[in-house]
Amino acid sequence: MKCVWGFAIMLLAATAALSQDDRCVSCHGSQRPADQANAQIIDTTVLKSSVHAAVSCTECHAIDPDMPHRGNRTVYCARCHGKEAESFNKSPHVLGRKENIEKLPTCITCHGGHDVLAIKDPNSRTNHRNAVRICIGCHEDQQVTEQALKLPKPAVIKAYENSVHGRALMIEGKANAPACVDCHGSHSFLASDDPESPVYKTHIAATCGRCHHEIAQTYTESVHGQALSQGVMDSPTCTSCHGEHDIRPHADPESRVYKTSVSRTCSDCHASEKVVAKYGLKADRISTFQESFHGAAGALGDTRVANCSSCHGVHDIYPQDDSRSLINAANIDRTCGQCHEGLPQSFTKGAVHTSASVKESGGKFYVRQFYIWFISIIILAFIVYRVLEYKRRIKRVQ
Repeated sequence: MKCVWGFAIMLLAATAALSQDDRCVSCHGSQRPADQANAQIIDTTVLKSSVHAAVSCTECHAIDPDMPHRGNRTVYCARCHGKEAESFNKSPHVLGRKENIEKLPTCITCHGGHDVLAIKDPNSRTNHRNAVRICIGCHEDQQVTEQALKLPKPAVIKAYENSVHGRALMIEGKANAPACVDCHGSHSFLASDDPESPVYKTHIAATCGRCHHEIAQTYTESVHGQALSQGVMDSPTCTSCHGEHDIRPHADPESRVYKTSVSRTCSDCHASEKVVAKYGLKADRISTFQESFHGAAGALGDTRVANCSSCHGVHDIYPQDDSRSLINAANIDRTCGQCHEGLPQSFTKGAVHTSASVKESGGKFYVRQFYIWFISIIILAFIVYRVLEYKRRIKRVQ
């Protein structure tokens, strides 16, 4: 009996809603009366195809159909989507609108109005692939960027399109490739300096790890990951080395982690006077590498020679005294042996990061000094010879 009453109540409610909607359409439909000529026309066909087809008009619009409501455009998405609305209300989008930046997005900007489709629908504005265009559309809108001064430059955002992620999603059609919302969140979009943001520095590895699980785990255990987890905010995370929106495949010559670019990327920290001094790092790691055969050949474009990651690892960089480190005394033969086959046992006993400019480097220093003096004397002798030769010729002419 209860079931019958329940069904009857639902039927009456649905009938009332349909009746109410009919009244709305009588003014907002294509056949509106002459006295409602300025009323907004609602495409009922689109509405019936939307995900909200079964939702009555007044469930979204704060309107009493029996009362005048011209200009009332209030829409209550939060009535049904409270969790999403709560998250959205914390976002820079809403906070910016409170500062009168009216072009910042609302629910309708991203999801549409009467044409809201389910996210999985390929035609939905918020479908994984389509949502990127909405984000870029706003972030390169000059009116928005001129008012929202904290926004990154449009080119920074648009770089996503040519990134390894953007090309996989937008061109190659790989639906599992990350879009904007996968890294920044779908409603809160907290700024990167907000500790609750998924792109806050200490959260980036976990965010990237949603797709790159093993790499994130390896990084977390590395010297860089451990330092960052202990609050060393200068320690690099994924984006420090790979970039943010402009991440390229490591085999792309324009990538920050391309073989010949690795030392330049590492130098952001290891050649930084501020970082080196603050954490007591050895200041000559990059300069001595660049001075070495490996560094010089790499600078000339040779991709076969060793770079920083060849010896220290990629995501698995550990302190030298850690038995997992590639440059640990127990592993150094194997590390060098990756390139140099049949090495003598004494090969790895010498110092690595040495400079011919300092006496502590031993033979390397003295060889360089010898050539500096030898070449200088040769040049000086040649100059003296030419001077004497010119004097002799002048005397002969006189």
